[in-house]
Amino acid sequence: MRKFYVLSQIIVLLGVSTMVITSCKKDEPFVKPKLSFSSTTLTVNEADQTVSIDVVIDKAYTEDITIEYKLSGTAVDKITASGSNSSYDYEITSEYLEVQILKGETTGAIEIKLYSDFILEDPETFEISIDKVNSENIEITRDDEISVTIEQEDGLLVVLDWGTEPGDNYTDVDMDLFLWADNDAGDLVLTNINSSRASFVAPEFMFLPSAPLPDGDYGLSCNYYEGSEDPMNFKITFIKIVNNAEAGTTEIDGIYTAANLNKWDITDIDPILVQTFSKAGADFSNFSAVDVPVANSRTITGTLPTTVIRGKVNLPVIEGKKN
Repeated sequence: MRKFYVLSQIIVLLGVSTMVITSCKKDEPFVKPKLSFSSTTLTVNEADQTVSIDVVIDKAYTEDITIEYKLSGTAVDKITASGSNSSYDYEITSEYLEVQILKGETTGAIEIKLYSDFILEDPETFEISIDKVNSENIEITRDDEISVTIEQEDGLLVVLDWGTEPGDNYTDVDMDLFLWADNDAGDLVLTNINSSRASFVAPEFMFLPSAPLPDGDYGLSCNYYEGSEDPMNFKITFIKIVNNAEAGTTEIDGIYTAANLNKWDITDIDPILVQTFSKAGADFSNFSAVDVPVANSRTITGTLPTTVIRGKVNLPVIEGKKN
């Protein structure tokens, strides 16, 4: 009887313990899942084309979570720019200003497209900050913002300068810089890519990004738009840009006379090709001398074309910065 009594007491005690343990589990307070970005900083390159930014919670939730976010910074997104017809640096290709983390999952992604352009510029940044979430049972942590830095991609900076010799003091000279490129027939064609014309302000320049531009031959028009200098000295400088730094420079001098004046947008006489170079992979090379037109920037000597060839150009559509 004594043994049976002791055994009965042990069974009773075990039952009580189990009840206590079970009761404790039921009474544990609910801990909100914590919402944040997977990192608070990110550095990308214009040539990266696409990037994905993750919003995460530390444990899966029982319902879909919708997070609203805000954008700010020196870099401009495409939708914001469209309202003012200005340039832009990136585009949100997933849901704009909103991201979801689905039921049972812990990650949602903001998808971004980066744009190459024809401008050399300092690094730009944009910030994405969590604004609100559709559930009071989700805690937004201090890691609620990510700063993204967009660095300049590799390429070739082309600079057209005038009044470049000792003693030159040009006050009324203006030149315009135009790009030529291969068409489907292998001919060099005058493109619609040119530097912004700011009258009487030197230099003019354009940046040619390596990644989106196809391999092939390229050329330049260095148009003497306006001025009284005769002769008029100018210089083309090619600067290779690699990892945000200069990686080689080539300078080419030229001299025009008053016979080369050409107000192309008024006279309807196209700027003429006067210099060529080539691109293979990330490298630009074979920079030719300037072949000076005889007159009006239209008729030239040497092996370069004497007329403007019209046709399809093998250049990609590069959105973003406008020249």
